[in-house]
Order: sequence, then C-alpha cells, then structure tokens
Amino acid sequence: MKFVAAVFCLAFAASVHATSIARAKTVVNVLQDLGTENTLIALVQKAGLVSALEGKGPFTVFAPSDAAFAALPKELVKTLEANVTLLTEVLEFHVAPGTALSTDLKNNLLVPSLAGPKIRINIYDTSEPTVITAEGAPVISPDHTASNGVVHVIGQVMFPVPMGTVVDIAVGDKDFSTLVTAVSKAGLVATLSGEGPFTVFAPTNAAFAKLPAGVLDGLLKNVTALTNVLTYHVLPGAYYQAGLRNGDMLKTVQGMDVTIMSKAGGDMVNDAKIEAQVSGTNGVIQVIDTVLIPPSMHYELTYN
Repeated sequence: MKFVAAVFCLAFAASVHATSIARAKTVVNVLQDLGTENTLIALVQKAGLVSALEGKGPFTVFAPSDAAFAALPKELVKTLEANVTLLTEVLEFHVAPGTALSTDLKNNLLVPSLAGPKIRINIYDTSEPTVITAEGAPVISPDHTASNGVVHVIGQVMFPVPMGTVVDIAVGDKDFSTLVTAVSKAGLVATLSGEGPFTVFAPTNAAFAKLPAGVLDGLLKNVTALTNVLTYHVLPGAYYQAGLRNGDMLKTVQGMDVTIMSKAGGDMVNDAKIEAQVSGTNGVIQVIDTVLIPPSMHYELTYN
C-alpha cells in the first residue's frame, strides 16, 4: 500500500507540475503552440517584441493567421519587413493591455491598443453564428488563454485607424471628391463628423459618373433630394464586411432599407459592389462602385 501511495503521489505531483507548466505559457508560447501564427511570430521577433510579450502583461493579442498575412500585397509585406518602426506600430495595434475574453467584448467597444489608436470591436449576432470583429477582422478562433493574457486568432491583418472621422477620410481621398462636394452641399458634414458610429456606403467619383446625364447636376441644385439620396447611403452603427450577411435588410438613416447580397464576385449592397472598407474614428466607409438610389426616387432620377 505504501508503494501504491508513493506512486500515486508521484503521479499527482507530475500532473500538478505539468498543469503548472501549461499555466506558465505566455502569449508568445500560445502563438507558437497554435501552429497558424508562424508569420506573426517571425515579425514579432524582427520587431524585437518577444521579450515584451513574454512580460507580466496582461495582454490581449488579436493574432492574424498565416493566411491573413498571405492575403496582403507582397509589396506591403516587404515594406513592413524593411521598416521596423512601421512594423512595430502595426504589431502593437494588435495588442491591448489587459485580458479580454470573447465574453468581455461588447458591440462598438473601443479598446486601446499598445500603438495608441483604439481597436473597434463589433458583434453581429442577428443570426447564427455570432460574428465578432476587431477593426473589421473576424475573430476566427477566440480565447486561447495564457499566463499573461489571451490570444484571439483573427482572419485579417489590422492597420492603425486613420486619425479622422469618415468625413476626414473621404476628404483626404481624391477618389471621393464628388461625394465630399455633395455631402458639403447637403449640410451633412457636421452630422457625419459626429460621434456615430456610422457606416457610409461611399460611391467613388467613377460611381457618380455612371449616373444618367444631368442627374448629378440636378441633385446638387436640389438639397432636399440630395439629402434624401446621401442619407440612403448611411447606416447607424458600424457594419464591416465580416458582419454583412446575404439577405440582410438594413435600415438607413434615410429610413428605407438596403439589401445585402453575397455573390461570387463579392458582397453587394443593392446593385452596388462593395470594393473595399476603411475604418475611421467614428465608423467605417464601405467603398461602392454605384450610387444607391432610394426606390421612391428611382423613376424620378432615372427617367426625368
């Protein structure tokens, strides 16, 4: 019996020791164990951030998978690798102080990052499965706990949010000059520069150029009609592409719904293709290739 008891004690002690070792794994060890974070680990090493992430913390790491990095343009990856300052800023934007499990994340929560700019969290739970995004990047594998924090695997690489509202971003992009003129003419600059959050389906200059002859000039001369069209492009709340689902009908600020459709070529809002998305401090811009016309105005603008 004494021998059996001794063996049991040794086995129990070994189990406790193994558990202790498991609990002592830092977020860096967790990233290594996942097996999907080789690119991130290599970049963390290049930026000299390993010892920091092995520190006391705690940290919440939004960790892009290898596939997420592989989806980036090769030239962008080369730029990051060649510029340690920029690389460090991007990597630190993926780390928040504190431990935030998925159950701690709330819709429109703004989480401070180690880089400074805040990470916008969104939760889309209108249907199964619930989608959690960080700056639009879907959380594909959450809650990998470590001794000094937690790792959430994400499906896209995040970049620090431009320091400005959705209006500031549009003003700074020459491809939105027609939209900026229209928003200013309608007196919507102050509204869209507010706290939000907003989703702006933003037509490019090329999208406005596709309108029938005379329609844009007519809108710019009729502030009521122009406002009606522009507010049909705005949703209350931040809707990133990862949270848009086929068949969603979303109410615009104008009052009527737009419909989301997923096709082989990408997501659509009504008959406009969503070409890209850009985060701002008060929401998100979804770049579209066609101007959205409220159904109540379609005949009037198209045929008159």
